[in-house]
Parts: sequence; structure tokens; C-alpha cells
Amino acid sequence: MFRRLFAISLLLISAVGCTFGVVRITKDNFKNSHTVNLKLELKSEESILGTLIDTPFTKYRVEMDFTREIGEGKLVPTIGRVTVFATTQNTGLERSGFLKIGEKMSQLAFGNSSVQSVTTTVTRSNAQGGNTSAPSYGYGAGTGTGVTTSSSTHLRLNTTFLLKKEEEDEILKSNSFTIRFYSGAEPITVVIEESDLDKFKEYLTARPE
Repeated sequence: MFRRLFAISLLLISAVGCTFGVVRITKDNFKNSHTVNLKLELKSEESILGTLIDTPFTKYRVEMDFTREIGEGKLVPTIGRVTVFATTQNTGLERSGFLKIGEKMSQLAFGNSSVQSVTTTVTRSNAQGGNTSAPSYGYGAGTGTGVTTSSSTHLRLNTTFLLKKEEEDEILKSNSFTIRFYSGAEPITVVIEESDLDKFKEYLTARPE
């Protein structure tokens, strides 16, 4: 039974992971339009605030959710929704940053910014190897079992931005594009290139059948 539940859990985790890097087209009967969506999971160029050693494992994790709408006689450019996974030392994302397409740089405005504090608690059971004199920690005297609880808190820095149609056209002709955010004075830079850029170009050119 345990193995079966474990296998199901792995499948669910895999299914969730598959939502990144997949271009989806959804019909909206109420709006009489189609929505094109792409989610990317990226790493920042900079290490997390307070990190002493810069490694590939100390970068900010950044989730980007891109959506554009295709309707009869209209085409709504991209809305980007961003979540940066940060530490409690970070502050919220500033209202302005930069967009760099190839070598061309321009200012990028952000809106609907918010900060979420998320606390994760882990409880572990520690066997005492039959030592009946060990404290019970609420599990009954003489059981030889203890419980250790630890918690950690991180911040989710959320914001949104718009891409203009001309910026989308420039991205289609580029080899990469970069978005620079600021958490207070701290820069958080995300480069979209290679396979992620290929997916983004697929997203920009996707059309309903």
C-alpha cells in the first residue's frame, strides 16, 4: 500500500513539474477568445541576499507566468506574472526595472506587487534505541521516542508587467532577453536564452487551430 501511494505521489509531482516549459492554448467561451500560456522556472544571475559563497545552488528561484489573449480581430500582448523566492532579508520588488533585448535596453514598469511570507514546519520522530529513561516529549513515559520540530520562513516577491507588441517582435529576432528586478537596492537579473528562449518564441507564435 505504501509503495502504491509513493508511486502516485511521484506521478503527481511529475505532473506538476511538467507545467513548466509547456505552451498551452485554452479557449474561453465567455470572451470568445483563446488564451496562450507559458510558465518558466528560472534562476537569477545573482546569489540570494546574505550568501557568502556564489554557487549555482545559491541563486534566486524565479517563476514566470506569461499569458497573451487572441480574440476575433484583436491580439492582447503578453502579461507577465512573476514570483521570486527570496529570504526574509529581502524587501518587496520595486516598481521599475529594466528589459534588455539583445543589446537594446529600456525601462520596464511593474505593478500589483506584493510580498508573501511562507513558513514551513517539519516534525521528525527520533527513536531513542530502547532507552526507557529518555524523556517522552508528550509521547508517553518510557516510550523512548522524541519529536523534533523545526521551521523555516521564506518570502515570495510577486509582481506583474506588460510586454508591448514591438518588444515581442524584437524578442522573436533576438538570441536572448533579460529582465532586471530590484528588491530594494538588490538586483535580481533573469536571462531567458537557449531552450527557454525557444519555448518563449513558440509561445509568441502559437495560434489556435
